[in-house]
Amino acid sequence: MEDIIFTPIKRRSRAARLALPLWLAFRAEIQDNGDENPVAPLADFQRRVRIQVSRPDMHFDLLRVGKKKRPAGFAYYAIDKGTIGGRIDPGGGLFSGYYIAPEYRRQGYGRRMFLHCAETLYRDGAAYLYCCPDPVTGEPFWRAMGFEDSGIFDPDDRLNIFMKKRPDSAGIECRAMRREDLHTHMMDGFEWYREITREARKNGRVVKLRRPKVELTGADDWDDVIKYWFISPMAIREYYPGYDLVFAAFDGDRVLGYAALRDEPIGKGKDSTELMRMFVSYDCRRMGLGKRLFLLCAASARAAGTRRMVIKPDSAAETIAFYRAVGCVPMRADEALRKEIRAGKRDILMEFTL
Repeated sequence: MEDIIFTPIKRRSRAARLALPLWLAFRAEIQDNGDENPVAPLADFQRRVRIQVSRPDMHFDLLRVGKKKRPAGFAYYAIDKGTIGGRIDPGGGLFSGYYIAPEYRRQGYGRRMFLHCAETLYRDGAAYLYCCPDPVTGEPFWRAMGFEDSGIFDPDDRLNIFMKKRPDSAGIECRAMRREDLHTHMMDGFEWYREITREARKNGRVVKLRRPKVELTGADDWDDVIKYWFISPMAIREYYPGYDLVFAAFDGDRVLGYAALRDEPIGKGKDSTELMRMFVSYDCRRMGLGKRLFLLCAASARAAGTRRMVIKPDSAAETIAFYRAVGCVPMRADEALRKEIRAGKRDILMEFTL
């Protein structure tokens, strides 16, 4: 996919000038599909641009794509404070305006913008996501994003409310993965999406990036994950019994997060083990799953007789903050171990005493 960038739409900004034609096309399209918004399109746009800066959890973003950063769509979304009183609980992430220009549809831009918005809303504290899509062009897209018709009618928009709920943390089981857990659809719905806005450096500084780095995976990537990080480690343990290597967070038979240990001790005296990977689906973060998986890995490594767990995290400031929060500290100088785990000179290494 081409380069893309999201720009906040503010008053008297170039982003606002670029977004206005898209807004007018959006209003014309939804009116053709049955929308009865009585507010004039231009006045509606000006009002939304004006009020979105009044709250930190209210956003109006312009999507631009390609080397020339052409405007391709926009999203207007916020944490709902209770606009549909009594019908749904407040605290949901509301999409009240969402549009991709026709020439950019069916190219993945709509999904990419949704993940950007959802990540932002979950960071703002959204308990769930919802919207009131028009039945012609809106419903098919939102169903593809995992939304379901709630059966609740919004009297203001005169449309049904579609919702995407987060899994209930109380019903999520974190444990070692077993052979019977393996099936071809175990990663269905797992989304690895991240926007890295700040990076940590080895000297302790945190640098704000001029443009966020985006990490995004698709369904094709999970076949390799199942093969190399689930099946292979369990096969190793069948022939060479030892400590558990792979742990996962399960919602029924669906994987929401996973963590994997190295298949053998490392370091001088073989007194260390390495946490190789740990991922949690974007819609299940900030629910404590990462900490639960980390502690399961630590317990397994401790039972194997190693005295520390070594981690080579990426440089994202949020990642470093997570490992600090669970008790990791910068790793002491050990050049031999750095070479063994193939750490570069700029890599930040951390350790957890078992």
